[in-house]
Amino acid sequence: MCENPPMSGEFAYEPGRTLPAPWYTDPEWLERENDRIFERSWQFVGWLGKLEVPGSFLATTVGRIPVVVVRGDDGELRALVNVCRHRGSELVGDAEGRRKTLQCRYHAWTYNLDGSLRKAPRLDDSESADPELTLERLRLETVGPFVFVSADPETESLSTLAAAWPPLLAESGVDHAHLVPRESRTYDVQANWKILAENFLECYHCPVSHHGFSRLIDLDTYAGKVHSDVFWHFRSTARAAAVEANTAGIADLPPERRDLWNFVVWPNFMANIYPGAGNISTNRLVPLAADRTLAIYDFYFEPSATEEQARENVEFVDTVQQEDIALCESVQRGLRSRRIERGRFIDNEVFLDRFVWEVARHLTDDELAAPVLPETLTL
Repeated sequence: MCENPPMSGEFAYEPGRTLPAPWYTDPEWLERENDRIFERSWQFVGWLGKLEVPGSFLATTVGRIPVVVVRGDDGELRALVNVCRHRGSELVGDAEGRRKTLQCRYHAWTYNLDGSLRKAPRLDDSESADPELTLERLRLETVGPFVFVSADPETESLSTLAAAWPPLLAESGVDHAHLVPRESRTYDVQANWKILAENFLECYHCPVSHHGFSRLIDLDTYAGKVHSDVFWHFRSTARAAAVEANTAGIADLPPERRDLWNFVVWPNFMANIYPGAGNISTNRLVPLAADRTLAIYDFYFEPSATEEQARENVEFVDTVQQEDIALCESVQRGLRSRRIERGRFIDNEVFLDRFVWEVARHLTDDELAAPVLPETLTL
């Protein structure tokens, strides 16, 4: 039987091994992850195109912190803690929309879009002007069309950490600046968020479990690179047979548009470009419990993409996701049995080794030597 290991690097990271099984099953580890990972890292908020006009907003969470990102009347984009300074109620309950002010539903404290308190019942103007009543502001950065927020003022700039991302987006041939949202899907998965992330970082299981995906994508060319501690990417080409059959119309597209692109912002964000009509799908993993994760997918397409092309892409991704859900939930049940101390990686599961090292070094107080990575990482 596995016992909970102490919070020490001696037990946290072993090259070629998964993390200890209790790290995927016990609630205490998720609390530590909220504190040391999610509330100290760059977290995806949403699509920049949804925040173009003054008053437009997106509400989300960063770990345990409610956050609202809003375009001010002055045109500036701000990330504010979505918590009223009066009694702690969340100000914005909707996920997105437009507002002229941020008003608390509890006692009607009303804030300007820059976070300053505008008025509150029974407070005079001098009391409302107290700077301590201004909403806390968090760091915000954009990379291409993606908006990220960090609750840690010491976190290195995402534009530096993910400097390779914009050139890769340009290389993909997708006109990402003009993509439009078509659909969102949320999957409630009975598995730890790390299991879902690890599943994304290898394709050893693809020939076994993703038959449609494996017919489209050439798994022999699937490889990528770790660019920084937080930004990774991998890529493959469409199979020659799929091009010959003109699957999803890919034979009519330039060669770069026949590729699969996957981008990872550690710890819990992925973006995918599939062969076919110009598209990007984003996937954000939101842990609700040690054994429950929301996988939130948003699908964006170039305006020229037809409804049929968009539908075909969404259903293709949905099929792969449903297959992955069954796998991840099975892993969760296996780890919960406490009959396996750690899983073992094979040689080409290098992204997985890097991922568990990142988790371990954040959750422990020890300095852990980074795994040595080959220049090209195969999946």
